[in-house]
Amino acid sequence: MAGSDEHSGAPINHTALRLKKIIDLQSMLVSLQFNLPDFMQAVVTQVQALIGSSGAVVELLDGDELVYAAASGTVAAHTGLRLRAAHSLSGLSIRNNEVLVSTNTSSDPRVDLHACLKVGAGSMVVVPLRRFDTVTGVLKVVWLETRTFEDHEIDMLRMTAGLLGAALGQQLEIDRRRQLEEELSNMARPDPLTGLPNRRLFRDRLEQALARHARSSGGELALMYFDIDHFKSINDGLGHAAGDTLLKGFVNRVKALVRSVDTFARLGGDEFALLIESVPSTSAAEAVAEKILEVTQTHFELEGRIVRVSTSIGVVTLAHGTSADTDDLIARADGAMYAAKKAGRNAFRTARDGTSATS
Repeated sequence: MAGSDEHSGAPINHTALRLKKIIDLQSMLVSLQFNLPDFMQAVVTQVQALIGSSGAVVELLDGDELVYAAASGTVAAHTGLRLRAAHSLSGLSIRNNEVLVSTNTSSDPRVDLHACLKVGAGSMVVVPLRRFDTVTGVLKVVWLETRTFEDHEIDMLRMTAGLLGAALGQQLEIDRRRQLEEELSNMARPDPLTGLPNRRLFRDRLEQALARHARSSGGELALMYFDIDHFKSINDGLGHAAGDTLLKGFVNRVKALVRSVDTFARLGGDEFALLIESVPSTSAAEAVAEKILEVTQTHFELEGRIVRVSTSIGVVTLAHGTSADTDDLIARADGAMYAAKKAGRNAFRTARDGTSATS
């Protein structure tokens, strides 16, 4: 029997009330655009109140797992929990693109029973969240007790999930774009101490250079890895300020040797890399390495003390028109540098086509 408004005596239209709550939820979520964590937390908090469940969760796909991205009520403490999508009711909901109900999780073979016991889910409803043809995850509402569900409850969840799927998908896209912009900004930002390109920018330039080199008709590509021998001892013995002075002086000397079209980067600490495109030959690249050894051996004045340093350099070259894997090329240059250290430091070693040569 339908209820009535205690003030007016008019019958209560429960469908209209549910729709109004959903519209109110939509309006509230619009105001939270561009803040994904707040958005998802608002989703679960409002859905829990809207449905009258013990708790609510937004689970997002992450590879072959689903992660509790936001949670409220009795499951709030489990934010960050991960489930294997292949062995959970949520994963099945995504694969079948349908609302799934478990009235008693303890006897339901489709659920991840361990996870249900952990979060206290006696019964639950799982609804896929989709934006166009893309699945973003699921909306899950749980109850501590076992119970059955009426059609109007499932309908409300389905309508709510349809709204949330589109809105959450848009928020995720906004968040991905912001992350990409931040990554690009970090890539473009130079090393604050030396002003050199950082590791991420260097890797990006190396990948582009390798693509150009594979199409080139002349010249070789040379990659050098090097660091300052015994830098840690100097840094620890004279202090970080002296270490920073040494790094800047070292960089200035190497910069004077390289062309403006070459990429000289600080990878971190006292580790550096030099990328030279269209070098005439391996011997020409080795000549650059020899010059670096020469100029960096000249003494440095640090904190009123005269300090002499040396460097170990690994060189790898590619013949014109050949291709190479970025990680493999970096590993070979790094390996050649450590071969130089093993040989006594203050030297370079060259690797080409899997072979090594001494300086």
